[in-house]
Amino acid sequence: MSGLRSVQVVNVNDNHNYVLEDNTLQRILLREDVKDLPLVVVSVAGAYRGGKSFLLSYFLRYLNSPTEKRNENGDWLGNETDPLIGFSWKGGSERHTTGILMYPEPFITTTAAGEKVAVLLMDTQGTFDSSSTVRDCSIIFALSTLISSVQIYNLKENLQEDDLQYLQLFTEYGKLLKNEDGSKAFQMLMFLIRDWPYYYEHAFGAKGGEELLKKRLEITDKMPKELCDLREHIRSCFDKVSCFLMPHPGFKVSNPSYNGNFSELSTEFRNALKELVPSIFAPENLNIKKINGVKVTCADMYTYFQTYMTAFNSDSMITPSSIFENTKRAALMAAIREATSKYTKIMDAACNTDTPSMPGEGVRVTHNQALAKAIEAFNKKGKMGSQKEIGAYLTQLKRDLEDQLPRYGLMNDGKYRKLAFEAKEVFDNTVKAVHGENLFCLHPNDVEPLFNEAVLAASTYFDSKRQKIPNVIDEEKNKFIQYLGKELKCLQALNLQNNRHVITELKMNFSSFMEGLVNKEPPLDDNEYEAKYQESYRKAIETFDQRRNRPTEFPEDVFKLSLMQHMAAQFINLQAINRSKNRKQFMMALSFYTNHMSLFWDPDTCCLHPNDLANEHKLASEQALKLFHPELPDEMEREILKQFIKSKYDDLRELNDAANETAIATAVNVYVEKMEKATEFKGWWIPTLGIPYLVNLANRSSYHEEAKEAALLNFYSNRRDRMNSAPDKYYNELIKVKQNIFVGIDRCTNMYNIDFILSDLQTVHRIFCATAHRLLTETVYCWW
Repeated sequence: MSGLRSVQVVNVNDNHNYVLEDNTLQRILLREDVKDLPLVVVSVAGAYRGGKSFLLSYFLRYLNSPTEKRNENGDWLGNETDPLIGFSWKGGSERHTTGILMYPEPFITTTAAGEKVAVLLMDTQGTFDSSSTVRDCSIIFALSTLISSVQIYNLKENLQEDDLQYLQLFTEYGKLLKNEDGSKAFQMLMFLIRDWPYYYEHAFGAKGGEELLKKRLEITDKMPKELCDLREHIRSCFDKVSCFLMPHPGFKVSNPSYNGNFSELSTEFRNALKELVPSIFAPENLNIKKINGVKVTCADMYTYFQTYMTAFNSDSMITPSSIFENTKRAALMAAIREATSKYTKIMDAACNTDTPSMPGEGVRVTHNQALAKAIEAFNKKGKMGSQKEIGAYLTQLKRDLEDQLPRYGLMNDGKYRKLAFEAKEVFDNTVKAVHGENLFCLHPNDVEPLFNEAVLAASTYFDSKRQKIPNVIDEEKNKFIQYLGKELKCLQALNLQNNRHVITELKMNFSSFMEGLVNKEPPLDDNEYEAKYQESYRKAIETFDQRRNRPTEFPEDVFKLSLMQHMAAQFINLQAINRSKNRKQFMMALSFYTNHMSLFWDPDTCCLHPNDLANEHKLASEQALKLFHPELPDEMEREILKQFIKSKYDDLRELNDAANETAIATAVNVYVEKMEKATEFKGWWIPTLGIPYLVNLANRSSYHEEAKEAALLNFYSNRRDRMNSAPDKYYNELIKVKQNIFVGIDRCTNMYNIDFILSDLQTVHRIFCATAHRLLTETVYCWW
């Protein structure tokens, strides 16, 4: 048998007010496995020290016993020496139970008709003790009767007229409550006469009880009208009224050391228990609680408890009409609760964090369906009151449920954003799978097919994680695909930049190698020089093909053609110089330019203001040309020298542009890290569930300025600044990007507009894509 004990659900304070133990009641009535089950409530009420808790503990023993032991032999009583536990009880003359107690574990069982129900046992404070007022007694008895489906009226030794008078309040209430289906206000009333002394007049048990009840409820000609009416109304208010005559349990129970074992109970009492308990709890005898003819669930009962407790704690007198009004209100609130529960269950199933997102319009469609189900549940639920009153509650229900739509929309929007970012990662990973840790470099005509592959992969992933709503267009997916469409230009721009970077690198390596051959002593003859050229040419083309991420089917390639033309032109010019008598002077001037620019700037350590590089190039170029004093003046060779110097400058300018963009990317990252730390705006993307990371509006601008200053310091730490006052396109681009990020964060923390964020961060995304790979793959390739 379970070791659980009864728990207090209603307490009485020193001011004689009744306090509902809400958390305890919720744990009993709102459990997931019972909250929607019809309820059977068996309550025992009556005068104090009448053995109510003692009897309930035997009820508990029956309900805890295996089904096969619930037989006529009383095997459910268990071992004779087992102590009686469950509801706290003790012998003596002082009150033991206060307020209302319940057994904390509802018993799930099945009626004879096969309906699953929850059975609850309820114990009440004894009435008419020295500590209770008449009002206290009335409230306890009223609450017990209103809540229970089986009210056991526990009486001592006899059923007397004043015991019937105590039911007057409920007979008046029963007259007010005229159910449409003809059912009565209450289910079952049992007069349980304890310690019945007149067994020689009426035998113990139900049969003797019925005989006594018939006498007590008999209406005679000489009886006053008010007593006649009372008897008629008792019968008319309860579906069933019965009486059970219980013998004395034996005087051994009065011993303070008695622990409740039934071995010390009188034989008559044990036999009476074997008859009484199954008459209440056997499947064919279970009485489901009904109000206004409608079965009450455990969750409904929680609402009734709350309503009654609020009413009974008011200063006004308890009257039949006040009970009726509060029952009516509770019935409407129970209908509201069930309808709201129906709506919430549907919406939670569709929109909670464990389910995929759906189109935004799908949330509205699902809401409308859930609202219709909720209204249907409200209309089906038994209610009391006029059509006007019911209509007012229904209007309020609709309003309350409409107010829930934005919350579910926000939940769904958060999941959509998370999905969009995950799908974008699929897109990025599809692209990255082609180039890995290498520079993104393809034939220009191969970019769009790869883009289409990535879009298809992202779209497929998006669809796999998205709920489909019939007849609803997924506008958010369309916007996401449109956003991905902008990535094509980004990839094309990145590919263009990286192809240029690759051929610049290969041109510089080729030129360096071929120029070194011109310096050899003795000079190479034409055949030797051409052989070296062919070998270097072949290796450059092979390296170019290797730097491409995948082979191409397109025969024409502007980048390869540019490299080939450059090498061919360089070979012709260098071969002419290799033959020339001015070879040494030429190479001396060219080396001067190369050394001067190398001493001035190392592309691997920093970047330059474009004007600083241009100015230094002009100075070095002029000096190099001045150093060129050919033995035999030759203007063609001077022009060739100018072309070589310009070619080297163009290569340096390409490297400086790349270094500047790398510096911007690093500075932007510093800015973002600072803003993330200051605003707790983690990552580029909006928080998953759409719950804002609130940022103090007054401080946000100061965070921006601090992060901006840190980013500029980082930018200039990578920039060899000569305090050039000329316009600087890279500085301007850095400032613009940071401002866009700041505005993006500012709007994101308040509006969560994904279209804005994705659009505003395009520039940032492009810069990172264009530089991150280069940072990882900056390598000088040599072939010799």
